[in-house]
Amino acid sequence: MVAALVLTVSLTIIPEDACGLAEFNRRVSDYTQLTSQAAAAVPPERVFDDPTEMLEARASLRKALRAARPNARPGDVVGGCAGHMLRQIIAAALARPGVDPVELKRQFAADRPPGAKRPVVNHRYDWRLGAWMWPALLRDLPPLPGDLEYRIVDDDLVLVDVRASFVVDILEDVLGIDEE
Repeated sequence: MVAALVLTVSLTIIPEDACGLAEFNRRVSDYTQLTSQAAAAVPPERVFDDPTEMLEARASLRKALRAARPNARPGDVVGGCAGHMLRQIIAAALARPGVDPVELKRQFAADRPPGAKRPVVNHRYDWRLGAWMWPALLRDLPPLPGDLEYRIVDDDLVLVDVRASFVVDILEDVLGIDEE
């Protein structure tokens, strides 16, 4: 209850967050429309008997998405006012009693095998980076449509299209941890 109150107060105090939420929702909607158009150009989704066929279908969808947004770069969806709003939400979550950002970062990376590739916008998401998200933060972030999910990778917030295993966008240094 207190965390929700803090978040509500911070959104009330910072008027650009209302703009940020509207901007974020519009950009996510634009991406989902683009995804629908790209998906229409590839074989339809179905239940696969052969995992290789599923991986090929995902690769085809990624290729279509990449072609539909050839100039995609960090901040296209989560930048500007939207990025400011997301940073405020994350900062409020990190300010809760008992939350240690360094420990969170360690937990996010704990099970990561060596060789996992850092996320790059408009490329395949390497699931070795992790498939879980901090539930307390997930509760506070704006909801996403079914195929999109948030991930924390190192200090970055990554927006992932799980259907295509595709990095939609990255908001860098959201945990604010100084590396030594």
